[in-house]
Amino acid sequence: MSAIKTTFNLDKVLNTNSDLLIEESGVLNIKYSGTVAASESGAIMTGLITRDSDYLLMELTIKFMSQTECSRCLNVTTNDEVTIIKEKFYIKDENEYDIDFKNEVIDIYPIISEKIIDGIALISLCKEDCAGLCVLCGKEQNTNKCKHEEKNLKESPFSSLSELDL
Repeated sequence: MSAIKTTFNLDKVLNTNSDLLIEESGVLNIKYSGTVAASESGAIMTGLITRDSDYLLMELTIKFMSQTECSRCLNVTTNDEVTIIKEKFYIKDENEYDIDFKNEVIDIYPIISEKIIDGIALISLCKEDCAGLCVLCGKEQNTNKCKHEEKNLKESPFSSLSELDL
């Protein structure tokens, strides 16, 4: 499957006030902090780009699957995701995405990637009660509970600091 198309010709929208209907599917290649958006399965992007006087209105819905690495046990989980994008651009001046409307061909990939990354949680868990990894041997604790002896705090050279009243 090829990458999702994010480049569009706005000639009709800018010059004839016609709407641009968007219906695209393909692979997103967005990676951020242990999360990969739609690396194997396809994403579906639907929406509309319209002109309202000196403004360009973009409304998109993107459905995709994400693969997220658990922050505690590092297991990868797959989730269905939906991102809704509603943006309004002033045509006659600069905008925050540096889109040049004189060119009439725009690439909305920076907008899509920013909105998807904004929706990614900084801490992702495979389940609420994830036990994580063993601090001594590194084994995943959700399926195998380690039977290590508890480490004696007195063995630490800094154990006397715990007796201070701060």
